[in-house]
Amino acid sequence: MKNLLTKINFHYTYIILALGLVLTGHFSNLIIFTSLIIIHELGHALLALYYKYKIDKIIIYPYGGLTKIDKKINTNINNDIVVAISGLIFQSMYFMLVLFLYKNNIIREYIYNLFYLYHKSMLIFNIIPIIPLDGSKIVNLILSKYFNYNLANKLTIIISFISIVIFLYSNIFDKNYSIIMVIGVLLNNIYKFYKELNFIYNRFLLERYLYKYNYKKDKIINNMNKMYKNRRHYFKYNGKIEEEKEYLENFFKKKY
Repeated sequence: MKNLLTKINFHYTYIILALGLVLTGHFSNLIIFTSLIIIHELGHALLALYYKYKIDKIIIYPYGGLTKIDKKINTNINNDIVVAISGLIFQSMYFMLVLFLYKNNIIREYIYNLFYLYHKSMLIFNIIPIIPLDGSKIVNLILSKYFNYNLANKLTIIISFISIVIFLYSNIFDKNYSIIMVIGVLLNNIYKFYKELNFIYNRFLLERYLYKYNYKKDKIINNMNKMYKNRRHYFKYNGKIEEEKEYLENFFKKKY
């Protein structure tokens, strides 16, 4: 746990918001929503460590955080879904503890109401399918179960943009300066993901070539861009069928 805490970094947008809250006398608000974010991200990190993933760093943003996990792309989809939802589960468990303390008159109603407000807002916000929020990760992993990996990533970007438009025109959150900063950060993350699509896909292919993965299902395809994350592939072309390893070996020999 101590090593995890040293990996926590505070984004400049969080620092701006934190300074604003301190200067306006809302220190309790700052402590409460920061503790919710940290517990949420530690949930992701602890489950990631359980599956032997490496934690790169934890970034704290306004109204949320991002746990950067250094792992292979071709990991088990179900394990990755558990990691993606674990933040929401840990945050909810933390709120249940706060509720217990409130019911037993250990914390004041004012503090409980703040916890409830921030917990509810963060829970709703995090399930919105916008990159890099938990909702987008869960959607991407579910899409990867039924669509090829390349298409799943592109659909995730499209869903993210549609969700941002809906988010902007909804009345779920007040349109104040902090929300504008959040939208800016989200748009920047979507753009970065879009720019890295080719790199991500080449890494996906290279992993499939370098490492041995065991899959329960096979799929015959005729195009490398149609490879699935949870399938073993056979390539059909020129009237013959070639195994995935052999096909990728020829591909990387030609490329490099």
